[in-house]
Amino acid sequence: MQVSIATNQNLDTATTTPLCFFGLGILFESCYSQLILAVGREPDILCDNAPDKWGRNRFGIPCISPEKLAAYDKNTRIVICVRNYEAIYQQLTLLGFNHVRVACFDRGYNILHTIKRLPVLPPPQPPAAISMAGRWTLITGAAQGIGKQLALAMARLGSNLVLHARQTDHLSETKSACEAEGVKTVCIAAELSLQTELDHLLDTLKKLEFPIDVLFNNAGISPLSGGGRSTFSANTFHATYAVNTLAPIQLSLALIPGMIQRKFGRIINITSSIHGRPEEMAYACSKAALDKFVYDLQPELDGTGVMLSLADPGWLQTNMGGPYAKHPVEHAIPGLLLGALIDGNVGARYFCAQDYVGLTLEAAISKAHFIEAFQV
Repeated sequence: MQVSIATNQNLDTATTTPLCFFGLGILFESCYSQLILAVGREPDILCDNAPDKWGRNRFGIPCISPEKLAAYDKNTRIVICVRNYEAIYQQLTLLGFNHVRVACFDRGYNILHTIKRLPVLPPPQPPAAISMAGRWTLITGAAQGIGKQLALAMARLGSNLVLHARQTDHLSETKSACEAEGVKTVCIAAELSLQTELDHLLDTLKKLEFPIDVLFNNAGISPLSGGGRSTFSANTFHATYAVNTLAPIQLSLALIPGMIQRKFGRIINITSSIHGRPEEMAYACSKAALDKFVYDLQPELDGTGVMLSLADPGWLQTNMGGPYAKHPVEHAIPGLLLGALIDGNVGARYFCAQDYVGLTLEAAISKAHFIEAFQV
């Protein structure tokens, strides 16, 4: 069980001070025993904002409403047990509670890795989004799905676009929609699984009359590898790595020198937290390799103005995700934009788009800076 036992520091769990777990969702259910191990004892009470949970016991512990929680001693130790904790934290702060912490979970698996104390004072105001007006953004796999959403969002921010697909005629709808926002578009075609076509794409980028400021390595494939380890095909792995790992790496390495020279560049690599599905292991492994590339290269780029990041869209209703996916493709925005738009120390940051669903761009940037400032 991967739990940081040091997480119970300053929780005063050995005293008579009440302890509350707030937020009774999937992570609470899956990780309850880990939470107990981390804090050193069971909670006295549970709390949630959902009325249907009030008055019910979970794991033998009663769940109360926030209104009833407000009557408790303000030194009550509270651990928020959901990923989207900001609104709950503000709610508890307004109620006067002084000892609030957040449980931090592994992004792919339901594993608690630490519990961190939240600040008493709000973080400083984050800087505004970096202006994209007049910049050029390259998006691979821009014909549909996530790529199309990224293209439209960047166009609305004023960025000119280089749109990639296997064939340029696949880009006609995306191109028209983006140009309606008043930006310039250039369409290029390449089959990224073929090195000859990727080389041609790289040569084309060298000959452009403008620099690429932002790169979204979005194009990807996820061929099924069968139902068990004995059915894995080497050809499947080769093809998947070619598109999902090698092409993004080569595109990044080709554009980084110019970005360093101009002292600005953002490269956002679409990643995944998929796990537990052996039939998609080639896809999962290819994304893990891309993650490793980002984490290992970014230290060399610190201080250059060039920042690499990882963005996980979640399980979206796209051609790849299928109709049974949990989230509409529109939920990719604004979370997937953050690696391009926020300034400061964003190198090697991981952004989960589902953590920002429903937020304005300004609110999403504020949340991203809050997470970075307090490392939660």
